[in-house]
Formats: sequence, C-alpha cells, structure tokens
Amino acid sequence: MTHLVILKGFFMGEIRHQYVLMLKNIFAGDMSLGDAKDVISEQHRSFFNMLLMTTFRQLTFIKAEVLPKFIKKKIPHKQQILEFILYLGITELLFLDTPDYAVINSYVTVAKKFTDKFGGNFVNAVLRNILQNKEQLLTTRKIKFFSPDFLKILKQDYTAQEIAEMEDLAAVEPPLDLTLKANYVANIKDSFLLPTGSLRLPAHTKIASLSDYENGCFWAQDAASALPVKCLPNLKDKKVLDLCAAPGGKTAQLLDAGAIVTAVDISEKRLSRLKENIERLNLGQNLTVICTDALKFESDEKFDIILVDAPCSATGTFRRHPEIINTKTIADVKKQALLQKEILKHIISFLAPKGLLVYATCSLAKLEGEKQIKTFLQEHSNFEILPISLKGTENMQSKEGFLRILPQYFKEFSGIDGFFTAILQRKI
Repeated sequence: MTHLVILKGFFMGEIRHQYVLMLKNIFAGDMSLGDAKDVISEQHRSFFNMLLMTTFRQLTFIKAEVLPKFIKKKIPHKQQILEFILYLGITELLFLDTPDYAVINSYVTVAKKFTDKFGGNFVNAVLRNILQNKEQLLTTRKIKFFSPDFLKILKQDYTAQEIAEMEDLAAVEPPLDLTLKANYVANIKDSFLLPTGSLRLPAHTKIASLSDYENGCFWAQDAASALPVKCLPNLKDKKVLDLCAAPGGKTAQLLDAGAIVTAVDISEKRLSRLKENIERLNLGQNLTVICTDALKFESDEKFDIILVDAPCSATGTFRRHPEIINTKTIADVKKQALLQKEILKHIISFLAPKGLLVYATCSLAKLEGEKQIKTFLQEHSNFEILPISLKGTENMQSKEGFLRILPQYFKEFSGIDGFFTAILQRKI
C-alpha cells in the first residue's frame, strides 16, 4: 500500500510540476491564466482550472494568515519557487478534496525536483503542520479575498461598503452568460433571462455542449460586456470601427444588428478566435478584419460609429480572472489610462461628423472610466455626452449619462462583471 501511495504521489507531482511553473509565469507576467489553460491537456484542464482559480481567490488569506504562522524566516530568493509550491499545496489541503497524503507527497516530489532534499523536507514540514491546524485556520479566518494592492485601487473610488459587497462576490463562481442572435428564442434547461436581455446559465456549463451551439445561435459574453452595443440606436448599414475587437463578442452583436464592421486588434491569435466565432455564427458577410496596433491604425474611410473596447486593467473581471486580485496595482491602472488617452486622441480623426464614439472598459477604476472621459471632453469641445438610457440598467446609469456597472448590481443573479460605458457624439 505504501508503494502505491508513493507512486501515486510521484505521478501527481509530475503534473503539478507543470502547474507550479505556470503559476510562477503568471506572476511574472509572462503568461495569462487563459494562456495556461490552453496548453494544459484536456484530461487535466478541469482540475487545473479549479486549482488555479481557487489558489488566486484564496491567496491573500494564505499569504497573510497561513504562511506567517508556519514559516518564521523569509524564503531565500534563489528558492522562491518554494513559495509557489506552497501556494498550490496549501490550496489543495484547505479548499479542495484531494486526499491529504497525495497532496503532501506530490508537492514534496515537486520541491525536490525544483530544489533539493532540503526543499522537499521544508515543504513536507510546512504542509504537515498546516494540515494539523486546518480546522483552526479556517474557523479563525479574518481576511476575505482582496490583496492590499487591489484594495488600494478600489479605495480611490469606492466606499468601504461598496468594496465589501464586491469582495463577497469574489467567492462566487461566475455563471455563463449568452448573447442570443436576433429572433432566436432559446429553450435551454436551467437558463433564465436577465433584465438586460442576456441569457444566464449555471457556472461550469459547457457552451459547446448546448443544443444549437453548432448552429450559431448564440455566443458567450458576460452580461456587462454586452451592454455597450445594446445602448446604440439602429445599426442597420452603419459603418462601424470596432477597435480592440477580439475575441469578438461585441463584433458579433454589431454584425447581427446589420452593421458593416471593420474589426481591429493587435493580436493575430485573438483575431483567429474572433474569425472562428464569427464563422460559427454565420455573421461574416459584412466583416473586415485588420491586425494592427490601435495607435497605428490608418484609414481613408470615415465611420458612423467607433467602438473603443479599450485595453485596461480588467479589474472588473476579478470573478472570472481572480489572478487580477493578486497581480494588478495602481501603477497598472495609470499605465493603461495613458494608453487609453492616446488611443482616443488618435482614433477620433476617423469618425464622421455627427458620428458616435463608444468607449468601454472592464475596469472598476474611474481613472480608466469617468475621469478618462471627462478629461477627453475638456480637451475635445466638439464632442458631447449622449446620455445612456437602456431598459434594465436604471440603477447603473450615472448622473452624467454614463453606465457604471459594479459586480454587486446583479447580486441576486450571482453578480456581473464590473464595467464602464460612455457614448459621445461628435458635434461637427
């Protein structure tokens, strides 16, 4: 029996060796969690996703309340990999159902492979001590989910109560939202329509397994992300520049509404995914795709509408991407705000007189939303706000006429991504 346990621990260690490397690369900014999922085999993808998502959600608690009780000295920089090993090992011991012996054996194996016998003994001792104190650690927990850096971002714009409501949703597994093609009536088990018109299904629903998926009747898109296009008036035959378009949810909405769309994105990989999605939806007849940097885009054409789905800190997507809670800082927000400003300044020369400029971000930081647009209007007097009035978003509409969506606005429906949308009209 002992030999079987050791053997199982070895094979689990081989798999988790890869997971530790990916966690390290995500923290270094060399890959995203989405990139990591793409290279994990189908056989292990579901568990990998659960492990990494849980680790990122629980990491603030692990770093602040668990590790300090069992590690008295700072881990040397040359052995920093041991930190990532412990993050994953502690997550499995405290929050997942993996047998305790298998967790400890597998991460000890990983530690020895990355470092030496000392590293293996160190991981073994720490995990065993944590296991012995598991119940006490969980029952005396004080910290929720948000890291100090993430809290600094939010505290610039929101009250303690608002932040607490957001943080409560960090533990909620986000559901699957679908945007339906026009005139398609869905009859999908366990689904319901949100007030804004998106169809919501339980978390972990596999979209490709749904009836009519292959028929191209719908696509995955968070309810918040679907709102900027829904706010627009009649799109039939309107020429639309869809900037930073991939993976294409808003592109599909525009095409489905009859617009003639030029979709621009800097990433060939993401544009390939966009084209695959549009092909499945059979919506590509009026689509032109261009791979280029938004700041380098040039055209002799003037567009009726320009949709800037701006690159941002993505802090509003923390439910789906909990790594953001642990990796984003105020410096990231400021960097993205500068880029957004440059994109807006460059792109307005392609907007026709009386045309509409739609600015959208999945950031909670007002520096990337309300403040960005107020600065833009101060510097461009030939634009004015077109107030947003859309059924189902009444509590999201700001006094300025913007949409500011907080995750807790749909709390009774398991939440929604944080989002900002402004629509501006060119006067001449």
